[in-house]
Amino acid sequence: MRKIVLLLLTLFNFSWGHAQQDSVLSQPKSLDEEGFDCTKGFIQRLEKPVAPSKVFVVTKSLKTVKLPAFMATIYSHSGEFINAPSTVELPKLQDYGLIDLDKDGKKELVVMNYTGGAHCCDEFYFFKNIGPDKYQYVAKTFAGDVCVSDSNEFSYSFYQQLGYFFTCFACAYVDTSDGAPVEVRGIILKYQKGKLTVVPGDQELRSIINDNLGKLGEQPYEKPDTAFGQDNGLRKEFAMNLAVFHFSFGRNILETQKLFNKYYKFPDAKKVWAEFVKQLQYIRKESDF
Repeated sequence: MRKIVLLLLTLFNFSWGHAQQDSVLSQPKSLDEEGFDCTKGFIQRLEKPVAPSKVFVVTKSLKTVKLPAFMATIYSHSGEFINAPSTVELPKLQDYGLIDLDKDGKKELVVMNYTGGAHCCDEFYFFKNIGPDKYQYVAKTFAGDVCVSDSNEFSYSFYQQLGYFFTCFACAYVDTSDGAPVEVRGIILKYQKGKLTVVPGDQELRSIINDNLGKLGEQPYEKPDTAFGQDNGLRKEFAMNLAVFHFSFGRNILETQKLFNKYYKFPDAKKVWAEFVKQLQYIRKESDF
């Protein structure tokens, strides 16, 4: 039966949807083929520049380009076509606009893009105003299933980044008991004073993560199968909690490792930790928070 499930998951690995089974966890999308699901309210609050083709942005590499050219550069979803960079015609999986995110009287430029591909990827770009119709790159989020609240808080999930952590993307650890671990998936980001920052975790979150890891560490060891290197989602559940801890409590890698060593007592600990560090480095490389 397990081989059949793994085969089905592999066959559907490149589909847009996520399968719905007992061993499957469905994740929301912020930007997908149906539209901007988690960000509709946010998009409605955005103000379009009077003359978008005259707006300039300074990119992360300090190159100054027109907004339409930047939009064309980041666009990579196959099957769609965007006109020459001198236009502002956008495919359905892009949007942009102005909004005062930190209530300082100056409007930031926010660009949203969906790259497409297997389970991937939404991008948010943040630019601060540095002059008339000119905006400078501040931050980016990548592959975070970002949803935006009415108060302009950005909920960032680690599921896309850690979806294949020693398991299939749709596979998830399942515990239906009353004392099951609390779902911990992501962090909250806020734009403040020209920076995208993580809302710090509190004692309640710290306690939840410790409790979750304690319960996960009590589970029996399951060696990943030889065909796909996949387990039942237990290692991914560890990684989710550790990632939230790492970014919510100062990004201290030594404290994060101490937490891992305290609860992950399985024989492949060195291998799992090394892969987790690799994933952390990639997250920090692709996103600015």
